[in-house]
Amino acid sequence: MISRSRRVYSYLKGKKAEDLFREVMLDRGHEVRESNKKDNIEKHIDFFVNNKGIDIKGNKTRDSIWLELKNVKGKEGWLKGEADFIVFYLVDLKAFSFYKRKDLLRFTKGIELRTSNKNEYLKIYTRRNRKDEIIRVKYAHIKYLEQQIIYYEKSRKP
Repeated sequence: MISRSRRVYSYLKGKKAEDLFREVMLDRGHEVRESNKKDNIEKHIDFFVNNKGIDIKGNKTRDSIWLELKNVKGKEGWLKGEADFIVFYLVDLKAFSFYKRKDLLRFTKGIELRTSNKNEYLKIYTRRNRKDEIIRVKYAHIKYLEQQIIYYEKSRKP
């Protein structure tokens, strides 16, 4: 079971990534609208940018990106949601990396090997006493699917 403090920490880190994403998109002149709670939970959409559904995945690194087929409750994960784009907040690159959700889903179709070792790549990982199915990849594994990358500077504003 995940502790309350871990849930709060994860929420705050994700919120920070979403806030920075909104700021970067607005600075670039895009129309940004936050999704409602239902779209966020059921469709896995955090924002609409120029009317495209975006799901932000915060605090990723080039060596550790997780692709979610099923969530911890065993329900459809965000790869099977309705967002047009998945955007990874890559902290080590100081960038937002954009992917078509359907491209990432297709990428996972050939992955069938399962593991209980969270350090293995390109295998379906399930945590003990959880119903999730997630695949750990490196940025290099999926970079060829990248639609766009936007670099940012944390100290852009005085």
